[in-house]
Amino acid sequence: MKRFLVTGCPRSGTKYAATLFRALGVHIGHEQVFGVGEGLGGRPVRWRVFEGDVSWLAVPFLPLDDVVVLHQVRHPLEFVRSVVGFGFLSDERAELAFPRVVRRHAPEVYEPATQVERGATLWRVWNEMAAPHATITYRLEALDVPLLLHLCSLIELPVTEAQAAQVLESLPKTINQRVRDESVTWEMIEPIVGETAARYGY
Repeated sequence: MKRFLVTGCPRSGTKYAATLFRALGVHIGHEQVFGVGEGLGGRPVRWRVFEGDVSWLAVPFLPLDDVVVLHQVRHPLEFVRSVVGFGFLSDERAELAFPRVVRRHAPEVYEPATQVERGATLWRVWNEMAAPHATITYRLEALDVPLLLHLCSLIELPVTEAQAAQVLESLPKTINQRVRDESVTWEMIEPIVGETAARYGY
C-alpha cells in the first residue's frame, strides 16, 4: 500500500475519514503525523509506523514526496456555519494553538472583520493551497461506494465493493459534529467562495 494523506480544511470530515480508513484496516493517524506542533514549527514531521494521516494541518507542508494526497472538501456553507458556531476564528481564540497555525500560514484569513468572512476566506485559501498538490480532489458529500473504491485504488489498498458498502453504511457522517450557526447564508459568503466552490461542483 502507498503512504497517503487525507487533507483539506478543518471541520471538513477529517475525523470521519480517519475512522473510515481505520475500519478498512489501515493504520492511520488523525493529526498524529501532521499535528499542531508540526504546524507551528515546533516538531519535525515523522511518519513513524503510520501508513497514512488525516490532517488539515498538513496543507502548509505540501507538496510531499512519495505520498498520495487525497484532498477532501466540504460544502463551504456547512464549513462556515461550523467554524462560526464555535468561534474558531474569533479574536478571543486567536492565540490558541489551532488558530495560530492558520495565522502562521494564511494570515490573510484574519484580515476581514467578521467571523463569517474569515471562515469563507479560510475555506477558499486553505483549499486553494491544497488542490494543486492533490492526487485527487473530491467532495465529502459525494463519498459513495464507487468513489471510496477509487480512493482505495489510488493508495493500492485492496477493498471489495461489499467491504466499502458495509463501512459506509456503518459510519455516520456526523462524527465530531459541533454547534453550528445556521444564520449564515450562501449570499453572505458567495462573493468570497463562489468561484472556487464552482470548480469543486458546488
